[in-house]
Amino acid sequence: MSTERPRVSAFLALSLDGFIAGEGGDLGWLEPYGGDSQEETGYSALMASADALLMGRNSYETVRAFPDWPYGDKPVVVLTHRTAEPDARVSFRQGELGPMLASLWREGARHLYLDGGIMVRQGLQAGLVDELILFWVPVVLGKGVSLFGGEPLPGRLVPVSSAVLASGLVRVIYRPAP
Repeated sequence: MSTERPRVSAFLALSLDGFIAGEGGDLGWLEPYGGDSQEETGYSALMASADALLMGRNSYETVRAFPDWPYGDKPVVVLTHRTAEPDARVSFRQGELGPMLASLWREGARHLYLDGGIMVRQGLQAGLVDELILFWVPVVLGKGVSLFGGEPLPGRLVPVSSAVLASGLVRVIYRPAP
């Protein structure tokens, strides 16, 4: 790695056909599969380990509409080119992912939770995702927001562990091939 950057983890659910959201960003198809505890999914451990979250504007707008802010007091950085209303819980920044990771490293971030389809796709394309945690949901959507966008990845991802959760989700943790 030419510049120092935080370790980057991504944590996403996706349909069997590779969609992270249905048409129009719909997440309702995930509701029947929300019964697994945060400990079982590994979300609690990820949140305890991550110094900050980095997400794109679309993900921020989705999360902002939730009844409760899911990130507590964890620092959240939103990469966006659009103007945003101030929010005490987040900082809005512009720029490319690689330089942003270097900037967050200089600010003290050592483990970053990367969230949102576009951000994760950019991270994967640039070889900047160190751990990809996917939850395969036994649903075929046919249309929606694709995680991979039909683009080949520059390197191989290797599954390092898998588990079938009580809800029927299959968690697979991938890391880049050495």
